[in-house]
Amino acid sequence: MARTRTDRLVAGALVATALLTGAAAADPVTVSWADLRANRPDACAAFLNNYLNQPKCAQQAGSARLLSRRYETCAPGTDSLDGRAVRIAGYAHPLEFEFRDVKTFLLIPPLRQDCNHPPPPLPDQVIAVEFPDGLDVTADPIWVTGVLRLQQSKTHLATTAYTLQAKTVTRATIPDVSGGD
Repeated sequence: MARTRTDRLVAGALVATALLTGAAAADPVTVSWADLRANRPDACAAFLNNYLNQPKCAQQAGSARLLSRRYETCAPGTDSLDGRAVRIAGYAHPLEFEFRDVKTFLLIPPLRQDCNHPPPPLPDQVIAVEFPDGLDVTADPIWVTGVLRLQQSKTHLATTAYTLQAKTVTRATIPDVSGGD
C-alpha cells in the first residue's frame, strides 16, 4: 500500500512538473528585428552593408530584384527561433489592396523614410503572418504574438525567411518597433 501511494505521488509530481514546464515554454519571448538577423554569414557583411547603405533608393530597389537569390542566401533567418512562441512589434503590410479584416499580411520593420517607394526589406526582416481573426490594417505599429517558423515564403511584394501563425495582434507604439540597431 505504501508503495502504491509513493508511486502515485511520484507520478503526480512528474505530471505537475511537465505541466509547469510546458506552460513556461509556451510563454512568448519578445524578439527584435535584430534577433531575426543574428545568423547572417560573416562572408556576406560587405555585400549586405553595400545594399543597406545605397544612397539612392532606385539603385537599392534594382539591386534587390537583380540579386534576390544572393540576398536570400545572405539573410537566411535565425534557426534558434524556429518553432518558438514569440512577440514582435512591426508594421502590417497587406498583400492586396485591402485593409479590412486582413487575414494574411507581411510584418515588417520601419523602412527608409527618404524613399517614395522603399525597396523591400531583406528576407530575414519580413514575416509572412497568418491571423485567422483578421486585422484592420492602419499605419500604426502592432505587436504580433504567435509561433514563428523559419520557413521561406515568396509573395509578389517580398521574400520572407519566416512565417508566423498569429494568436494575438495588439497595438504598439513607434518606440516599440525598433530595428534593433
